[in-house]
Amino acid sequence: MSGRIEAIEYTDAVCSTAWGAEPLLRRLDWRHGHHLTWRKVMGGLVGNAAAGKDAWDRVGAAVPMRAYWKRVWALTGMPYPNPMHLMLQSTDPLGQAVKAAELQGQEVAHAVLRRFREQIFIFGLGPQTPDEFDAATQGVRGLDHRRWRADQASEAVAAAYRADWEETRAPNDHVRNLKHDSPMNGELKHSEGHDRYALPTVIFRGPNGDHTVAGWVGYEEYVAGLEAALPGAAADPRPDPTPEQAFDRWPVLTAKELAFLCGEPAQPPADVVPYDWGDGLVYFAPAEARARGLAESAPA
Repeated sequence: MSGRIEAIEYTDAVCSTAWGAEPLLRRLDWRHGHHLTWRKVMGGLVGNAAAGKDAWDRVGAAVPMRAYWKRVWALTGMPYPNPMHLMLQSTDPLGQAVKAAELQGQEVAHAVLRRFREQIFIFGLGPQTPDEFDAATQGVRGLDHRRWRADQASEAVAAAYRADWEETRAPNDHVRNLKHDSPMNGELKHSEGHDRYALPTVIFRGPNGDHTVAGWVGYEEYVAGLEAALPGAAADPRPDPTPEQAFDRWPVLTAKELAFLCGEPAQPPADVVPYDWGDGLVYFAPAEARARGLAESAPA
């Protein structure tokens, strides 16, 4: 069948639940992307982690975040930073940097956001400054770094990020009335004096209206949201990728993603570079490994 659905994804690079949902959303986009147009809304999860904490510093704040994210790993199976070296004070500059990348195309912006997530949850470095953003995104295809850095400081990009921030804090009635007792649930959240969506929340907007999937859920709930927005949309999935196809589409796959996308017991292609993040493996396509300074002969 034909038809398009807008998937509006409320998210933030430092949100461990959103990171945990990456395998699910990648599978959804692979199988049903011919029906989907994605719009990522940068939610601004952390306004100022140092507020009211005179002794706060980025190194000292990293350790307790590692402990919290390890508990989320037990739920989602996606890596936690082990060790966590450097925390960020605010996700506002990071969210604004993603909006600046959108000026070079949605695919570029999606790649930048994913790189930020990998820098945090695989390498344990929370990017905070333009220099750190540049370091996290070396080798991103199509990203003009000089233009990007200038755009990050523009008033238009600041306004675009502020619009995302405000949209995240105007949750719909579904979320306001949601009662859910599962871990990382999608109920209405309250932070820094505002109501907001839980992260991630995805709204599927189609001919049958809006259908909201909030918080940490199973893959089937995303499919149900897709089907509700456009009846029949779930009936023509693309076959699951081979490992070779998966790495051609996504140059970095966690062990969880490889198994979830390609099925068990999927094996990575021979030329990918395994990286031990401290409690498991992440796999890098050769060009991506070079961009990260990883040895292509790294042992599995």
